[in-house]
Formats: sequence, structure tokens, C-alpha cells
Amino acid sequence: MATRDGVLVRSGVAGDVPGLALVSARAFAATYPGIVPDAVLDEWIAEAPSSWRTAFADRDPDGPGRIWVAERGGAVMGYATTSPGKDWWLPPPDGAGELTNLYLDPDVIGAGVGAMLYRHAVGDLWARGFDPFVVWAFRDNVRAVAFYERMGLAIDVADHDWILGDVPCPIVRLRGDRPPTDPA
Repeated sequence: MATRDGVLVRSGVAGDVPGLALVSARAFAATYPGIVPDAVLDEWIAEAPSSWRTAFADRDPDGPGRIWVAERGGAVMGYATTSPGKDWWLPPPDGAGELTNLYLDPDVIGAGVGAMLYRHAVGDLWARGFDPFVVWAFRDNVRAVAFYERMGLAIDVADHDWILGDVPCPIVRLRGDRPPTDPA
């Protein structure tokens, strides 16, 4: 667990489903108009509660997928998910982990919650021996791409499409390598 300014980052639990669904719906509605087809966006928002219920029902607490929640006073403010590298679009680099999601309630963007979640999730990937790690983002989600670049990631796949509702939606993959250890 990590804490700062009253924000706690911890492992997600099934009781977080309502808060996770609300953050998902608010984040998707604020971020993706014009980036993904409207019908797909509407479906993602409508299915957020059932998607989270399924995620926890199918989750092995000792499994490789992790759910991290940022909360203050019991209210979910954002979340991140991690796993071994996935080959949904392209094979990941050897030994890679993946930051599969990082979403915030739009009201807390810019307050440091995203960086806190990011550092916690990436720290967990490093602790589990993954190196490098990757994250996919919609190319036109300029805020997300800029955030990951500020965190030190570099685009290593600049031109790929996720087909959503028969529409090619451009995505990029960003990569982070474990920093060299200080010999001192």
C-alpha cells in the first residue's frame, strides 16, 4: 500500500466494483468521444459494472493479474491494472509486463493520483521481475500519451490499429525499461 495526501493505493477488492464502474464510466465518457466509435463508447460505459463484477469473479487472488485502486476516504478515485505482457495486438517483448489500464475520475486529473497509481503499479511489475513493461494507448488520447512520456516511456510501436465497431482506431505502444541499479 502507498499513501500520500490522504490518498491510499491498495489492491482492489470485490467491494470496489461500484466505485470502479463509476470511475470507468466517467473516465471513458470524458476521454473517448471522437477517439472510439460512439456505439462502442456507449457499450463500454453501459457494461462497466458487469465487466468489473466479472473481473473479480474470475480473479485468482494469487494470479498474475493485479488491480490497484486509489481511494480517499473510501471513495475510488482511479485504478490501474497490470499483468504479464499480453499479445492482443502484437507479441510483447520477452519478459515484459503490462500496465493494462490506468484511469482516473476526471475530477482528480492533475492532482498527482495518476502518477501515484502509475508508480505503484510499475513498482509491482518490477518487483515481480518483469522487464520491460508496455502500455497501449489510443494515439489520439494526447493526454495519456503525454503522461506516459513524462513518466519516461517511449513509443516503440507508433502505428497500429484496434478495430472497434469495424472502425480502425489508431493505437500506440509505449515501453519502459527497468532503470539501471545504482552500484553504490
